[in-house]
Amino acid sequence: MSDGFKVVTDALRAEAALWQEKADQTQPILQAVKETYLTWTAFSVIDLAVFPALANAKIQASQYEEFRAFMEQLLQGAATEFNQINDVLRRIADEYDRNESITESDLGKFYEA
Repeated sequence: MSDGFKVVTDALRAEAALWQEKADQTQPILQAVKETYLTWTAFSVIDLAVFPALANAKIQASQYEEFRAFMEQLLQGAATEFNQINDVLRRIADEYDRNESITESDLGKFYEA
């Protein structure tokens, strides 16, 4: 393998490792968001004299859940994309290496006497 291609494939694999690291770092955050549920009681102060506060608490809980679900979806998408980028960069590096080895062997035929 020529040094030019070795540098390219090493750089691609190094970049792939960075994306895999990001995917790995995203997983615990994603898991925490998946497990973070709050019911309407978390948004209320129980005071029987103030019944409208219960309605507000339910609205706030609903808004919280919408945002939590949105963040879960974004994090899941990020983890998926980061893994895909890692895979593609590694496959590109492998393909460069494979093509370079084929080219080197084919060129070797021309130098045989």
